[in-house]
Amino acid sequence: MSAATTEIITRAVIRREGQLLMAKQRTKSWSFLPGGHVEPGERVEVALVREIAEELGTEAKIAGFVGVVEHGYVEDGVTHHEINLVFEVDIADAQPTSKEDHLEFHWLRAEDLADTDVRPGSLKTALLAAGEDRTPFWHAWNG
Repeated sequence: MSAATTEIITRAVIRREGQLLMAKQRTKSWSFLPGGHVEPGERVEVALVREIAEELGTEAKIAGFVGVVEHGYVEDGVTHHEINLVFEVDIADAQPTSKEDHLEFHWLRAEDLADTDVRPGSLKTALLAAGEDRTPFWHAWNG
């Protein structure tokens, strides 16, 4: 088995009226925060604004740093390792809709986060632990 490539992922915490905007692949059962991969040589903040524009067709403004979650998983016999850089983001569109065929978006009430399958699980755990505390967090990979 080859060593895992480390992927840099940038994710957005987008809040509205006590809810979080979540993304979901149409073929999967779990949700995740909007965002995506940082391309080689691309600045993290630029990547997040680009990903939001591609996924939701709306302008995004980074409002602050939330935290970092290191995550690993095995899929189809391949080990994946990712560093998730998470930012608080404001978007221009009050009712964003998916611009990508494989993704759908929905608002999740903050109080429902604990009972929802959100991945990576360590990011969900960190968000739940942080609650209203806006101190940036670091959550290491337990793999």
